[in-house]
Amino acid sequence: MKVILHRPQRKEIEIPGGRKLIEIARELNINLESHLVVRNNTILTRDEFIRDDEVIEVFPAVSGG
Repeated sequence: MKVILHRPQRKEIEIPGGRKLIEIARELNINLESHLVVRNNTILTRDEFIRDDEVIEVFPAVSGG
């Protein structure tokens, strides 16, 4: 699967899929509390299953007042 990281510069990596997002996040050291993960313009939850042929994007969550 392809992972596109947007933190702070764009970086693409290939890793094995066929598992839940929470497992992928642990491998990549991504805190899902402070990042959004998107597949096909849809925000994913930690229990989403990601197939090996898919592309996901990881964005840092931005907040402010």
